[in-house]
Amino acid sequence: MTVAELRAETRATARARLRDLALEAARTATLEHGWSAVRMGSVAAAIGASRQTLHTEFGTRDNLGHALVMREVTMFLDGVAQRLAAHPGDLAGAVFDAATFALQVAAANPLLQTALSAADTGGDSLLPSLTTRSEPLLRRGDELVGNWVRSQWPDGNPDDIRIMVDTVVRLVVSHAIAPTVAPETAAGDIAHVACRCFDSQAQPFLISERE
Repeated sequence: MTVAELRAETRATARARLRDLALEAARTATLEHGWSAVRMGSVAAAIGASRQTLHTEFGTRDNLGHALVMREVTMFLDGVAQRLAAHPGDLAGAVFDAATFALQVAAANPLLQTALSAADTGGDSLLPSLTTRSEPLLRRGDELVGNWVRSQWPDGNPDDIRIMVDTVVRLVVSHAIAPTVAPETAAGDIAHVACRCFDSQAQPFLISERE
C-alpha cells in the first residue's frame, strides 16, 4: 500500500466514523424529542464536529433524516435475507417468513414508529423517506428479493419475476406504513399474491397450512 492509498483509507475510515456518530446522535435526539426538534447544529455539537462538517457530509437536514431512516431499514435487511435463504425452493414459505419478520420489526422499531406516527407527520417529518423518497428502499428490496428468486428459479420468466418481486416489496412497505391487520395476516396475503404472480413455480399460499 502506498502512502497516498494509506491516507485515502484513513480519510474514508474517519468519514465513515463521523457518519455513524452523526446518525446515532440524530437517532437519539429523534427518539427523545421528535425529528422536528433535531437541528444540524445540535447534532454536530453532540459529536464534537462543526456544523459545516455535517453539511459537507450530508448536505441538508432532510438528507440527514433520510440517511437515518435508510440506516434503520438496512439493519433488518440481513434478517429478511436470512429468512428467504431458510426456504429454498419454497416461494410461499420464504415470502411469508420474510414479510412477517419485516412487518414485525417495522412495528417494533422505535425510530420507524416515530417516522410513521401522527405526531411527527406533516411538512417536517421523516415520513417522506418511506413514501415520496422511498426509491432507494424499494430498489434495495427489489434487489434482495429478486436475487433470491432468480437463484431459486434461474429459468423463470424475467417479466414474471420482476412483476412479482416489485409487487411483494411494495406491499410489504405499504403494510408497514399503514398496517390494518396483524403482520402474520398481511404476510399471508402477500405470500398468496406472490404465488399468483409466479404460479408456474409455486402453489397458492394458504395461511392455515402454516399454522
